[in-house]
Amino acid sequence: MKRYAVSLLAVAALFAAARVATAQQTPSAEYPGLETGTMWTFDIPPLDYWAQRYDFRPSPDWLNHVRLSAVRQPGCSASFVSADGLVMTNHHCARGCIEGVTRDGEDLLENGFYARTRDEERSCPNMTLDQLLSIREVTDSVTGAVPAGLSPTQAAERRAATIVDIQNRCEAQGTGLNCQVVNMYRGGKYMLYTFRRYTDVRLAFAPDGPIAFFGGDPDNFTYPRHDMDVSFYRAYDNGQPVRTDHFTWSERGASEGDLVFVVGNPGSTGRLNTMAQLEYLRDVQYPASLDALARQIAVLHELSDMDASRARAFRNRLFGLENSQKAITGYRVGLTDADRLAHKRTWEANFRARVNAKPELKQAYGDAWDQIAKIRTDLAALDARRRVATFNMFGSRLMTIAGVVVRYPTEMAKPDGERMGMFRDANRAGLERFLAAPVDTAYERRMLAAFFTAMQDAVPATDPARRAALGGQTPAAAAQRLVAGTTLGSPSAVKQLLDGGSGAVQTSSDPVIALARVIDPIERELSTKVNDLQDREAQHDERIARALLAVFGNSVAPDATFSLRISDGVVRRYPYNGTVAAPFTTFYGLYDRWTAFSGKSPWHLPPRWIDAREKVNLATPLNAVSTNDIIGGNSGSPVINRDAEIVGLIFDGNIEQLPNRFLYREAVERSVWVDARGIVEALRNVYGAGALADELLGKK
Repeated sequence: MKRYAVSLLAVAALFAAARVATAQQTPSAEYPGLETGTMWTFDIPPLDYWAQRYDFRPSPDWLNHVRLSAVRQPGCSASFVSADGLVMTNHHCARGCIEGVTRDGEDLLENGFYARTRDEERSCPNMTLDQLLSIREVTDSVTGAVPAGLSPTQAAERRAATIVDIQNRCEAQGTGLNCQVVNMYRGGKYMLYTFRRYTDVRLAFAPDGPIAFFGGDPDNFTYPRHDMDVSFYRAYDNGQPVRTDHFTWSERGASEGDLVFVVGNPGSTGRLNTMAQLEYLRDVQYPASLDALARQIAVLHELSDMDASRARAFRNRLFGLENSQKAITGYRVGLTDADRLAHKRTWEANFRARVNAKPELKQAYGDAWDQIAKIRTDLAALDARRRVATFNMFGSRLMTIAGVVVRYPTEMAKPDGERMGMFRDANRAGLERFLAAPVDTAYERRMLAAFFTAMQDAVPATDPARRAALGGQTPAAAAQRLVAGTTLGSPSAVKQLLDGGSGAVQTSSDPVIALARVIDPIERELSTKVNDLQDREAQHDERIARALLAVFGNSVAPDATFSLRISDGVVRRYPYNGTVAAPFTTFYGLYDRWTAFSGKSPWHLPPRWIDAREKVNLATPLNAVSTNDIIGGNSGSPVINRDAEIVGLIFDGNIEQLPNRFLYREAVERSVWVDARGIVEALRNVYGAGALADELLGKK
């Protein structure tokens, strides 16, 4: 818990400084209406705004070329960067592929990988790349399929079924297509995105882990930075490298004051959230999430310190949890910023006033904000009970297995289409693999004890889930009892229970099964209530969205939905720590930081980087910042100039930028990227990958 407390204080101090800087410099004041940000969609680019602000009006051909040069991978963004299907993304986006292609005796995540020939490239398991071919509005088709008078739950089910039908009909039009109906403006619009999906993706290059995440968690979401967070795949089609639109590489790079664009897939923002929704996040959801993250991180550090094999096994999960912890800390600190909340409250009040000023809008949408406030009050009342009545007890495999076993007889008795997702026939192989995987008892004891401690803090002793879990014992003793007494770590014992049906499950004396039997009906009841409230809220969200479009039209950008966007910005320094943060860092700064910390983790350099120090041009820009609007999901996005040339690669934002999740500003908020010049310098003079550098530069 101490780690989180220190982190929160540090972040709070940074935001206090940011508030002062914001008062001194607010460029966005010249362009009112940017509170919803600059994550523009390709079907409605803000051409007049770009022309007014930057004297730049791209042609349709420019926009089409940029759209087709960008790709999306699971959870991240990427882009085509050569005529031979080379794809650039972040190292942290390629971690799954890197580990998936690692062979016995290798540690590619730590030591890096370079395929000197095409034959040496390694196929990434389960990797897909989606290239956006077209966008078409289907709002009338989606909303027209939901007749008036349906309950919120019925309406949600009808809407979901219609969306699936639209997507299926789209994908039937050709092989290799992937179609997605994207909800824009929280239901104000529905857009059909049609993608070309590439499934043959091979790893071409990944740097050493320590340089990709130089500075580790302490430097995460900060600037100045010195990270080489880049990797390259190659996409193939019918055994040949993909030939398609691609970005060219800028040898000149960017300069301070340059207009740059980020092209990628921001995951989610909450700029259209109501004040009630933001207050719920601030007071209910985020505190609970941070508490859960801190407890899990503490356990994983404890286990990692026990032996090196566990440390390797947990490093990806620990990376994700610590990243989430720091991000959510920043989001919540932003929501406690009185100035920022006052700005948001004023914006909402003005918006509501414009709705209420027109009788037809007031009648249709006027009470939506108040209805959402009531729903959030009801959700808050259910929150603690819902968090403890769950099978997902900080990732406990035993409790998840128990949940599967207890629900298996009921779910398998239903028609396939009515079962919970994991029990459907299409997912049977994955479920069987999950049930057969080994159980780490040391992990289970510690993580269950951590969860039971959180449970003890969250709900009274009379809570049925807590009573069944603890049985009057301490959290540690209860966890020990469950792990020592269960047979669910044995695949044969699990199979026997599944084969035995409802009778075997109901009469089992296994303590974990007994706990799952208590949790199952509670979880189902609470899930039904929560889902109903969320379906009702979705209807009011849609009403607010329609009001937004009626008042502002397309002049405001929709919230992020992990769909392709283009964001404008400028390379710009910013007030920082009583001085000014430079727009670029260099290799000089990298080696200085390594020296200043005596080469100790997480500021340690791989041996090849130490050996290459005399060969590298230390003045080469390594990382950079700009005012572009990004959030999680933008990792791996290319940064391009007016000529659609690569000048950088997004990998992070500074810590002051985190509250932009709810209200966009650009005074001190910055996107952080790897400079294109630094990538080429490292490829040539550290990794001996001159052929790859030449391919990026279009040289034979």
